[in-house]
Amino acid sequence: MPAIKFHARKKFHLLQSKTRNWESNPEHLEHYRIIFVMSGEGNFILNNQMRGYSRQGIILLKPGQRLLFQEDRETEVFMIAFDSCLAENFQGKKALTPNFADTYKQAENLCTNNRLTQGRPLQSEHDGQTIAYLIQQMSFEVMQRSASYIKLIQGSVELFVTVLARNNFESKKTEEKISQQTLADAIIEYLRNELHLNKNIRIPELLLRFNISEEGANLCIMNQTGMSLRNFIFKYKADLFKSRLLKVDVLELSPYLRPR
Repeated sequence: MPAIKFHARKKFHLLQSKTRNWESNPEHLEHYRIIFVMSGEGNFILNNQMRGYSRQGIILLKPGQRLLFQEDRETEVFMIAFDSCLAENFQGKKALTPNFADTYKQAENLCTNNRLTQGRPLQSEHDGQTIAYLIQQMSFEVMQRSASYIKLIQGSVELFVTVLARNNFESKKTEEKISQQTLADAIIEYLRNELHLNKNIRIPELLLRFNISEEGANLCIMNQTGMSLRNFIFKYKADLFKSRLLKVDVLELSPYLRPR
C-alpha cells in the first residue's frame, strides 16, 4: 500500500505508511510530530537508544529528532506533524486560528514535556481505544475526501491531542506522587537513624540536606505518616524511648510507619 499524505497548509501534515517505506521528509523534521502505531511491533532507535514499540503505541518527537525503525514485523504508522510556522508570531497567528493555535501549543507541550512511555499504548484502555478510532477516522477521511473531510480531520486532530494531553498530565501527577513518596521515605529513614544514635535533630540542617523547604518537608511527612515534621520527630522519639524501656521493636509502637 503506497504512503497516504495530507497537508492542511500552515497547520498540520498527515502521513500514513509502512515503516519500511518510512519517509522523513525534511519539512517534517522541522515540526513537532506524533507517531501512532496502527499495526505491528518491533524496535526503533531514538536519541541513540533502542526502544520497543507495539500496536497503538505513541511516539512523540521534537523538531530535529530522527526516528529509525528496526522492525521485527511489517508495521504501519500514522504521523501528525504540527507545522512550526505557528511558532513564529504565535499570538498574531492565534488571532486568525485561535482553536488550532491552542492545539498546536498542546502538541508542543506534549513533545517537550513527555511523560508517556515512548512506543507504548496509553495506560488508559478507554482513551487508547478513543485515539485508535480517531486515527482510523482521519485515515478514512483522507482517502474519501467528502465535502466535510477537512473539518472532520481537523476536529479529530484536536481531540486526539486533547486525549493525549490528559494522559500526559495524569502520568506527570503519578510521577510526582512517587517522587514525593520516595523523598518522604528518605527523610524518615534519616530521622530514624539519627534518633537511634541519640542525636539532636536540627531542622535547618535537615532542610539543607534534602534541599527542601519546611513546608515541603511537612507535606511529604504528612502524606506518609499523618503528622507534621516536628510532630513526627517528637512522636518517634517518645516511641523509641518506650520501646527501649519495654525491650520491644519500636515499629510495634509506631503504626504510622507502616505502609498506608
